[in-house]
Amino acid sequence: MVDPFIAAAGPAPARGTESRWRQVALLAASSAVGDAQRAATGLAATLLALDHPAAAAVALERAGPDDPWARWWGVLAVGQSSGASGLAEALAAARAAEASGPDAREVARRLEDLHDELNALAGGPSERPRFSVLGHRARPDRRMLLGGRSSSAFLVDPGWDSVRLVRLGPSEGPALGNRAHQTFDEIIGAVRRGESGPGWTVPQDEPLTLDPESMLSALREDPAARDRRLVNLAREVAEERERLVDERAALAEERAMMAAERARRPRSRPAPVAPATPVSPVAVPRTADEALVLLGLASDAPPGEVERAYREQVTRCHPDRVAGLHPAIQGQAEGLTVALNAARDLLLGRVPRRPAQRARG
Repeated sequence: MVDPFIAAAGPAPARGTESRWRQVALLAASSAVGDAQRAATGLAATLLALDHPAAAAVALERAGPDDPWARWWGVLAVGQSSGASGLAEALAAARAAEASGPDAREVARRLEDLHDELNALAGGPSERPRFSVLGHRARPDRRMLLGGRSSSAFLVDPGWDSVRLVRLGPSEGPALGNRAHQTFDEIIGAVRRGESGPGWTVPQDEPLTLDPESMLSALREDPAARDRRLVNLAREVAEERERLVDERAALAEERAMMAAERARRPRSRPAPVAPATPVSPVAVPRTADEALVLLGLASDAPPGEVERAYREQVTRCHPDRVAGLHPAIQGQAEGLTVALNAARDLLLGRVPRRPAQRARG
């Protein structure tokens, strides 16, 4: 059965403060009188977007025990609290959970990205993680808000060569990770230049205190404020489209350069294969002189030397020696074996062996 409060709330977190407080009201009602477990995860996501991690942690206590998204928002709730105390332990516990099903695999991917991002911010390996600058505040304490490919936000104290994590920032949901394209070294360059990215509001070092008046004020939104919010949303969508157009143009230019490079290079053609040289058959000796030449012996060679020369040469023609070689070489070896047998028989006075004939009745 569809929970009408969850359906009215829509995907969490919503865009804009007023829409989020509306979600809080609807999801809180569902948690109290409707589908509490399903509402808890969305309620936690919305409260985190509003920078209320303590309230989000309370909401997650009602989440289903096997809900992978509850694990994800639970890690963010710990990291978004003052000082991010216990974040490493919460992240390690969440990464150890079994990833079964598409949602669990997506959460596992984000947890791995978050692990790499935190390592990079702490001075560890920084090749794989990707970030974006979301906002900058110069006074009273200089702070920057960064976004990660995991869709996490990071409130950092920027330095010339490094940054210090203050805590996780309010999460905007999955769309935040789409902005993260810069390496950590590029982020340090942006810090030195004092860039502010799209100019998002940089939160304070301490999360906000939950106040019902904030929700009531948002629910009493006047039409002018709603129109301003819609205009801001339209501007954000337009900026995102422009960024995607620029990325497509850059990819098209790169593909064109690669195609030009391929066209410039000469195509390598396989070397022509020389026709196989026909192998001359080995002549079977018919005289003693021909046999001596084939075995490489003098005319006065004793029988023992004839036998030794025969065995040395016939061993080289053994089928095991030529197995796997070209059929022409195998045929040459067979012919040489026949010739060597005939040479030995001539020199030792033996009668050539013939296949036994079947006796006639």
